[in-house]
Amino acid sequence: MHPHRENILAEGLGLLDRRKHRDQRVLIDHAVRTGALVRILPNIYGPPAGASSLLVRARSACLADPDAVVTGLAAGVIGGWKELPQPDLIDIAVKRIHGAWPGFRQERREVPRRLTRRAEGIRITTFPMTALDLAIAEGPRHIDDALRRGIELAKMREALALTPRRRGSAALRRELDLARDEPWSRLECAAHELLRTHGITGWRANRAILAGEGDVVGYGDLVFEELLLVIELDGREFHSKDGHAQRDKKRDRRFHRLGWEVLRLEGDLVFETPAEFVAVVGDIVRSRYRWGRPAPRALDR
Repeated sequence: MHPHRENILAEGLGLLDRRKHRDQRVLIDHAVRTGALVRILPNIYGPPAGASSLLVRARSACLADPDAVVTGLAAGVIGGWKELPQPDLIDIAVKRIHGAWPGFRQERREVPRRLTRRAEGIRITTFPMTALDLAIAEGPRHIDDALRRGIELAKMREALALTPRRRGSAALRRELDLARDEPWSRLECAAHELLRTHGITGWRANRAILAGEGDVVGYGDLVFEELLLVIELDGREFHSKDGHAQRDKKRDRRFHRLGWEVLRLEGDLVFETPAEFVAVVGDIVRSRYRWGRPAPRALDR
């Protein structure tokens, strides 16, 4: 590789912005003709190796438009949200829509700087903002996923407050109001993983049960809303403490009066006999549908 071109690429984290190197146009054109460089976006070039990778493409967008912010799935993956799949399209927030950028989906939107960060030389949304974007695009399960990752509910509420009047904001606000502002236990995380692995869907974790508008009776560990079924996971340490058992009985009675069925399972079932836990929950859910309940909505957990 030409030494000068190598230095330019190093400065651009492996990319070259033709607009910033007008005196090198002959060198750049020659590199393109010989296959040493390929065009990734208008005026943005890089070596062919890795040119189609997520990082290179996202970095190209930020080089082409310094105000661009990578959002959605791409932001999550680049930021280290391991459960997310690689996106086919890279979502970016821009102040003005550019021409055709194949492989990108542009949204005219300004993301507050405090809701962005840099990773791998790319400006991306923070995890709380990413969680909200994913919930708008793909469904509220991403709120649960974010809570499970330790993303604070207060931070997601702050991100929502800083980005008002977006499509879906009202629904997001309702989802955040229904989420429990406490860290998830190891027991709950293990139970969720078992249910997902064995394809048991239709549940939401740590959901508020309401007696009326804004009147929260309590939170269910596993809530099957279409079945009016709550499955509680009783950890030995927490539920054996004085007062907790009586409190739970009182809350369960209120659930029953509202038409909910409450089933309590010992936490040891999850850790010591996980196959039995899965079988018990699966049998209960299937039996409720046989009683004439509607088929569950597809919830890709």
